[in-house]
Amino acid sequence: MDINVICKLLQLGDSVVNCDVLHGGNINTSYKVTCASENGENDYLLQRINKNVFKNPVGVMSNIQKITEYINAKPKNMGFIALGYNTCADGKTFVVDENGDFWRARQFLDCVCFDNTDNLKVIEQAGIAFGEFQYLLDGFDASVLFESIPYFHNTVKRYGDLENALIFDSYNRKQECANEIEFILSNKALASKLVKGAMRGDIPMRVTHNDTKCNNVVFDKDTFEALSVIDLDTIMPGITAYDFGDGARSICCTSLEDEKDLNKVKFDLVKFDAFTKGFLHHLGSILSKNELYSLCDGVLIMTIELALRFLEDYLKGDFYFKTRYPKQNLYRARCQIALAKDIISKQKEIEEIVFKYSK
Repeated sequence: MDINVICKLLQLGDSVVNCDVLHGGNINTSYKVTCASENGENDYLLQRINKNVFKNPVGVMSNIQKITEYINAKPKNMGFIALGYNTCADGKTFVVDENGDFWRARQFLDCVCFDNTDNLKVIEQAGIAFGEFQYLLDGFDASVLFESIPYFHNTVKRYGDLENALIFDSYNRKQECANEIEFILSNKALASKLVKGAMRGDIPMRVTHNDTKCNNVVFDKDTFEALSVIDLDTIMPGITAYDFGDGARSICCTSLEDEKDLNKVKFDLVKFDAFTKGFLHHLGSILSKNELYSLCDGVLIMTIELALRFLEDYLKGDFYFKTRYPKQNLYRARCQIALAKDIISKQKEIEEIVFKYSK
């Protein structure tokens, strides 16, 4: 099945005028296609879903359709765009080709993204985007969503996986990681706090994005105001602290993810203030006291979780995260541990900022 046929089935137009490969994403194969119809030409983002990462594309697309329809059905959505996918004549939001690959398309936005930034307006707007996403989904029954990556933030299970990797030590790497192992294992009780709180019902389940990096928000090219949250493949039931903590961890770190000079790895409280202000702009009014306290814990816990994941992957031979050079996952783990230690030293200030914007 060629691109022309796929685009027609997705009802993008009568013919493809132009098709360019996009190289920004790391998972799905993406194209910018221009399609012509009697109403003129329109640009779309066309994607082939990576079935090796997302084992159930039907479930993933069902999740996206449910939450985008829920948001867009609201009479007021504060200018927030929920980017749903085009539907075929049968109502499906995807096409399956002769190879069993899943294709989808949505409106192509003339916008800008930021991998990293020091611009406080952009950081605040990123916080607003992720906060509004959850705010607009308040009342949505998260239990109806398919769990696209099972046990993704279940740190109890992740610690069990790490401990198994330490027992087998298949690549004889445990000895060189002694300090990293000690730090992560010594924080097991803390890192399990959010999962156990959710299991007890102390923290409510909501719809979470689960990949709240700055580059998963699209911004207006001129005003730098957030237009939409993108990459919704990982939406599933979770708790607000997952998205808040992971966003703060990634956006407020002063270094690259695999920085070898750990003296450069710091948690920037100025950036954190901007991100928190945006995230809680509307969302803060509906969060319970337990949820607000969980945000403070979430920044540290999500950092430790990622350190654990990098370390486990290194011990298992680097099978999950892509690496460009030997020991990159070990350097990534060390970087996250250094960030976690700096977060610990600033925990009081983190709590003060969260509660400043929760009022």
